[in-house]
Amino acid sequence: MKRSHVLDESERAAKGAVERTKRGLSRRQVLAGGAMAASALPLVDSFSPRLGAAQARRRGPQGGRGPIKVLLITQFHAFDRAPFYDMFDSFGEEITWTHVDRPAANVFFDPDVAKPWDVFITFGAFGGRVRKPKPGGGFENVDTEPSEELKQGTKALLQQGKGIVFLHHSISSWVHTWPEWVEIMGAAADWGKPLKNIRGKEFPRSGYRQGVEQHISVVDKEHPIVQGLGDGFDIVDEPYLCPVFEDSVHPILRSDFEPIDSNFPKLYERGWRHPKGSNLAGWVKTAEKSPIAYIQPGHDRVGWENESYRTLVMNAMRWAASEEALAWAADNPTKIFK
Repeated sequence: MKRSHVLDESERAAKGAVERTKRGLSRRQVLAGGAMAASALPLVDSFSPRLGAAQARRRGPQGGRGPIKVLLITQFHAFDRAPFYDMFDSFGEEITWTHVDRPAANVFFDPDVAKPWDVFITFGAFGGRVRKPKPGGGFENVDTEPSEELKQGTKALLQQGKGIVFLHHSISSWVHTWPEWVEIMGAAADWGKPLKNIRGKEFPRSGYRQGVEQHISVVDKEHPIVQGLGDGFDIVDEPYLCPVFEDSVHPILRSDFEPIDSNFPKLYERGWRHPKGSNLAGWVKTAEKSPIAYIQPGHDRVGWENESYRTLVMNAMRWAASEEALAWAADNPTKIFK
């Protein structure tokens, strides 16, 4: 298959980080310079006016100052940036976080470049998707193949051991062009077009429904990610209907929302149909020798400002960065790459 990977200006600028890292420079020096500095240093806005005084006092400094070093990766999908970054600043006593967008983030999937960070957390939708101008005007979305460099770097990184936390729409990344990435996540979704060759099967476009009141139940009360949540919590968020590989993951959370097509009325009334799905709202797994966590809720500020959700995200980062999680993944590896 002809490789259609597009190397744009931001990724070319980001590639300089590789050489700067290999020369033994500091993290600030690695990230300094031109477009890379703009995309890789913490991107934070002034705090949301909706935050009350008590919440504002709980915010850490912009970018944090905690011991756990977090690389936050986003991509393509528009989101309300200020309250999203507010959530990460609220973890500022425990984490120091740095933000980078794809495709610039692709260079960080390399063991040498990734060293300064203890854990990756991704809120990036449609990894590999780019907007290309159409001859007659306007743009079209094109799903590109991952570069060989990205594939080999990801393989090496995961075989070495690096914790990754996937949030919400991250399960839509690379679903059309990179089967190994789908196996890393443990699920696949695309709300705009059908899924083909997902473990040899085809699925209709995925379902989504915003603003759904849900109760999230804890199904593994011993796992570190759910500590402090009791039996569960309530949240208003966006569930999905898409293929989930329950046989390849360890469940930790389930939603009381029933994942059947008729529960997505806007789509259902237009004739859309989909096989019954999974109500898993969170899981852990391994990919090669790396611990992986996925948290399904987290669509918008209603979820991000939910204290239980914040507890869940912080616990997930803490777990994925821990020596215990890395040891668990090393003892229970899952082969992803040939």
